Amino acid sequence: MKRLLSLLLTAMLVFLVPFSALAEEPLFRLTVMAAGESDCMLLESGGEAMLVDGGSNKYRERLVKMLESRGLTRLKYLYNSHPHDDHIDGLYRAMLQGITAEAFLTPFGPGLPSELHSRTLKTAKRREIPVRVLENGESFSLGSARLTLLRWMAGCTLNDQSGMLRVEVGETALLLCADVTGKAQKALLRSLPPELLRADVVKAPHHGLTPFVSEFLDAVEPQMIFVTNTPRRAPKLAGQAKHRQLPLYFSGAQTLVLETDGVNWTVREEKP
Repeated sequence: MKRLLSLLLTAMLVFLVPFSALAEEPLFRLTVMAAGESDCMLLESGGEAMLVDGGSNKYRERLVKMLESRGLTRLKYLYNSHPHDDHIDGLYRAMLQGITAEAFLTPFGPGLPSELHSRTLKTAKRREIPVRVLENGESFSLGSARLTLLRWMAGCTLNDQSGMLRVEVGETALLLCADVTGKAQKALLRSLPPELLRADVVKAPHHGLTPFVSEFLDAVEPQMIFVTNTPRRAPKLAGQAKHRQLPLYFSGAQTLVLETDGVNWTVREEKP
């Protein structure tokens, strides 16, 4: 596993392996938008881009401005891990404001009894964005990255069943844990081969409100954790990271930009 060292450069906190600077254009970039206690992540690779969740309604203008600043009004995918408002509402609002995509991806079918889910799928269809329901274990590509959906379908709640994404880029991997609960983490440990959970970078589940199950974190074996929240809202998770001496970042009040060349990672914090 790669080891991360910290360097302070031009007032930005940057984590680098002691290797060399990444190439000007990384193989993969993840932007975790400052969105309080909600998930809004932009993935970019090989000239293609996708949103993983869209954050809460209050951050809709920030989301659209971020996309437009990068010339992204049409993406390859819009993906929703589960239809809670702090994950799906920004996607719905972005489509209303003209953001479009080649496909809207979801782990949940159209029959789910959720008004947020149904109105978002209807809006996608009105915007002529095909809706694609992903199967558990299904993989798809984004530029040089390969993404795989991992979820506990037998869970009782939407958080239990929320769709994690494992992102493989070259020799490295990223695990986006959606809002999976402790029960879901234990179920995934039982059902998945260990190699599908291992990742160098991991997004904490449920905005850090749900701590990692210790055995789950052992299986992931990350070198860095980030949390879609502010530090005061995730004290238990902060304790876990400190105990394991893992770098920990929060995106509640600042945007995080993570880049990799397929081996090494850099991380920087930016003002929203």
